[in-house]
Amino acid sequence: MNVQWQIIDKQYDLFRFPKGQHDKSLQAWDSADELVVEHLLASGEINTENLLILNDNFGALAVALNHLSPTIVTDSYVSQQAILQNCEANQLSAPQMLDSLEKLPESKTVILRLTKNMGFLEYQLGQISQLAEPCQIIATGKTTLVTKGVLALFEKYLKNVTTSLAKKKSRLIFAEHDNSIQVPESKYPVTVAWPEKSLDVKSHANVYSKEQIDIGGRFLAENLPELTRNQIIVDLGCGNGLIGLSALHQAKERNIDINVKFLDESFMAVDSAKLNVAEQFETQLEQCEFTATDCLTGEEPQSLDLILCNPPFHQHNTITEHIALQMFTQAREMLKNGGKIFVVANNHLHYSYHLKNIFGGFKVHRKNTKFTIYKCTNHLEPK
Repeated sequence: MNVQWQIIDKQYDLFRFPKGQHDKSLQAWDSADELVVEHLLASGEINTENLLILNDNFGALAVALNHLSPTIVTDSYVSQQAILQNCEANQLSAPQMLDSLEKLPESKTVILRLTKNMGFLEYQLGQISQLAEPCQIIATGKTTLVTKGVLALFEKYLKNVTTSLAKKKSRLIFAEHDNSIQVPESKYPVTVAWPEKSLDVKSHANVYSKEQIDIGGRFLAENLPELTRNQIIVDLGCGNGLIGLSALHQAKERNIDINVKFLDESFMAVDSAKLNVAEQFETQLEQCEFTATDCLTGEEPQSLDLILCNPPFHQHNTITEHIALQMFTQAREMLKNGGKIFVVANNHLHYSYHLKNIFGGFKVHRKNTKFTIYKCTNHLEPK
């Protein structure tokens, strides 16, 4: 089968060069995708019944292996949407999709795209090791990801672990599962103490800064504006809910009601935030919403009073500003007239340029040696 890799991903439309050419370093597949697909299609000994694919970023594997009717498991809402769009663009049926917190279905073959997040990788290997039936695992990734530590994790949960030769700077890992290895119970969600707020913050395996309180998020959380009664507040890119939890903490101390929306593209992040609110702010749980989404997509225009944001500056393994830009652009649309956004960012990131262009100006709310908190007010043009 000749695999046609010219798939379309809406996220990468932001990176088009003049004349509509994509930046090849930002294409929605890589040599790791190519290597595993070529191996799978060339081998006549692999049982592709109930094929299971973990961590397909933008649909490369879902498109190339669509004829095998795979089930796709991902922690990313954005990846799910890209997979659906790419299948539609290629006139293919949409695959069955599960999020990362759901139990894995039985499969004879599991395709696993490696991730830099060792905790998430271990969580997924633990999931595979809980399957009732024997299966084979084929992992794929850049050679830089196939480390001694990664191979040790595979050997902890699986058996007969081997690797392929490198090709185009990518490599495969082969392993088997048959319930012969006794594996430890998952440690997730993990809990980290936040003594300044007298809170314990829990995080699932794929949540950023799960082993410690994120210092950027902490800086914003400790320098929140004074909240007002009945505000509609968004913790945008919420992670484990650190900033939104701080808003609820302030509201509880001042005995005022606020409404907080926890939004993130990671299913594990959203569930972590919900778990933290339910356990520590149970009486305020009904005033909170938890949604896996693409930035502010789905929110009503001019409906929000306050957005609190610690934007990511990477997507999977790619350093990029486009997520922050989408957040700022959508915030301009979704904030009420006079509504405000507070953004915390590393000092080396030049968000001030974009915030000035989008909102017409900004103020520095707080600054230290590592981070700056920018404040913008939304001034809408009169109709």
